Amino acid sequence: METNMSIAELKRENAELKSANRELQNQLSLMRTIFDRISEGVVATNLEGEFLLANPTAMGIVGMGETDEKPNDWAPHYGTFYPDKVTPIPSTELPLYKAMQGEITNNVELFIRNTERPDGVFISVSGRPLLNETGSLIGGVIVLRDVSELREVRKQLEATITDLQDQTELMDAIFNSISDGVIVADKNGKYVLFNETAKRMAGQNLDNVYIKHAPQQFGLFEPDGQSPFPAEKLPLAQALRGEPANQVNMLIRNPQLPQGIYASISGRPLYNEAGDVTGGVAVICDISTLKETEAQLQALNNQLADQSELLHSIFNSISDGVLVADETGSITISNPSVERIVGVAISSEVLEDWCDLHECFYPDGITPFPPEEQPLVQALHGISTDDVEIFVKNSEVPDGVYINVNGRPLQSGDGSYKGGVIVFHDVTGRVRDAEALNQAFTQGRLEVVDTILHDIGNAINSVAVGIDTIREQLARDRLVNRLAALAHAIEQHQDDLISYIKNDPQGKNVVPFLLMLSSDFANTYQGFKETVERVRDRTRHIVDIIRTQRMYRSTGRGRKVINLAVAISDAIKILQNSIDRRQIQIEIDCGNAPQEILIQESPFHQVLVNLIKNSIEAIDDLTTSGKASELPRIQVRAYIDDDFLCIAITDNGIGIAPQDIKKIFSVGFTTKKHGNGLGLHSSANFMARCGGKIQPFSEGIGKGATMCIMLRRSSIQLDNHQDLEWVEETDGQF
Repeated sequence: METNMSIAELKRENAELKSANRELQNQLSLMRTIFDRISEGVVATNLEGEFLLANPTAMGIVGMGETDEKPNDWAPHYGTFYPDKVTPIPSTELPLYKAMQGEITNNVELFIRNTERPDGVFISVSGRPLLNETGSLIGGVIVLRDVSELREVRKQLEATITDLQDQTELMDAIFNSISDGVIVADKNGKYVLFNETAKRMAGQNLDNVYIKHAPQQFGLFEPDGQSPFPAEKLPLAQALRGEPANQVNMLIRNPQLPQGIYASISGRPLYNEAGDVTGGVAVICDISTLKETEAQLQALNNQLADQSELLHSIFNSISDGVLVADETGSITISNPSVERIVGVAISSEVLEDWCDLHECFYPDGITPFPPEEQPLVQALHGISTDDVEIFVKNSEVPDGVYINVNGRPLQSGDGSYKGGVIVFHDVTGRVRDAEALNQAFTQGRLEVVDTILHDIGNAINSVAVGIDTIREQLARDRLVNRLAALAHAIEQHQDDLISYIKNDPQGKNVVPFLLMLSSDFANTYQGFKETVERVRDRTRHIVDIIRTQRMYRSTGRGRKVINLAVAISDAIKILQNSIDRRQIQIEIDCGNAPQEILIQESPFHQVLVNLIKNSIEAIDDLTTSGKASELPRIQVRAYIDDDFLCIAITDNGIGIAPQDIKKIFSVGFTTKKHGNGLGLHSSANFMARCGGKIQPFSEGIGKGATMCIMLRRSSIQLDNHQDLEWVEETDGQF
């Protein structure tokens, strides 16, 4: 009975073993199928390095054939290198070896190149120790992945990132080089982007500022300088409501900007692809100088293009023209203002084509501007340039435009130059205005020339009168005839002269006649002497006028050191004849002023002559009116007042009516019958160009006037002579 049960039990156990064996074989078959089909390579070895498993993916990756002998040392057999593809990797550094030592490795990159893989392949390997059921180390297993394609994708991605970084750096350089301030706000009204110009115009940083707080934080006022500017009317606030704003003027004044600046601001909304407003951008232009000098105000008509990329929107909206070239000289970027200013659009031209397309000259409009000195060419060679003025003309702008150019090289991270950028703006209006002012100044010089010619004419008339007087006196002088008659009588009686004089009735008159003749000769000589001296003085006066005027005939723009007292005396010398004829008392006081100043000599001399001549004419007007009650006088006093050198020219002439005080320097305004109003206008404009002004003072008609020249000491001090125009001293010959 026991034996039968044992057999049955053995049969049952045998059946169970067969079932377990089939199940294990099925599992093994399934595992082999899985390992054969997975995309990752799997290799397992025992502790002696003998292969337990190597699936087809692994063999394909490393170039192992089905019948190839599987070596114990992979490194030399399969040509295994570090990722540099040159340095062989030691066997002890392989993930499989480390796995057989019980170490875990993750994603180790290797390079394999052999006869089966002549081009090589990059693989990523992870290794794990192979353990039995008791946890004992029995070998190692590795998982391999072909990452060559992934590496190529990563390389392309890194190149793309580098290109984007380069473009960002380029746009940032342009963004912070433009002369307009730019502020960008998000849809909540928070400032998220701004350039250095905007910070300077605001007088402070713009981080973490919201539009609703801007009027109080930055001190924003209406153009009257008194009324606070409403936050809801700010161009950026309008832009966030989807409303474009153009050239909104306001005053910015705060503790950091106590004098304040006038700004013209335009705003544009920013949209997403769905057409929703996602933010706004404002472009700020400083118009303080234009407002202060009452020069031409140019309307800012640059519209911001609504583009998806924020920096491109700003770039295409600025009023300055921008050109960018790469290191090969190819123009890669230009904005619409380039075409607006120079009349021709720029696409993908090379710099040589750009130079050929546009005729470039120095500001004289005649001398060609050398291509190698172009600011963009200089920038490509690593040289920065500032305020280079160029005259450009082409078929679209035949009359030409004047542009002011700044250039900067563009550098890569390693310091090498990779291109250049120029930013330029149209200054044609400014240059034309300067030419008009020069014409006005020339006209003012002509007025003085008329005075000089008049004085010279008077002096020449005096010389002519003196010469005629001498001629007439010689023609009708009887002294010679009388002397001849006396000589004849003496000659007739030379043998009995003493008796003749003593006894002859006619001879007795010889001595009285001789004494009277001597007296007459003395009187005639004195008359001739006085007439000749007058002729000599008038001739010297003519020479003096011509010599002095010749000293100041230079039209150069350079400044030089001049003696202030001498300059004032020379201006008076030009008008000396007019002063003497009117018996005007002249007083000069330079005791409280510097002995020498730095200034453009010829225009400054012209200003002094204009103002002194104006005082002379004011004295004439008072005399003509019959209201003159005291001797005419002109006082010229130079002195220092705080930061200014003041030269006050005071007369007791007709004075200035209160309603004319603000108009006397306007072009064309004059109270003279034959004046043209250009003398004072040109003088005032020259002083403005020097950073100074002419301040008029008068208590009214009949009470005299003072014209006070005010020059900033910083502009005429002698600390820096590097811009002087040294000229040779005239020797006074002509």
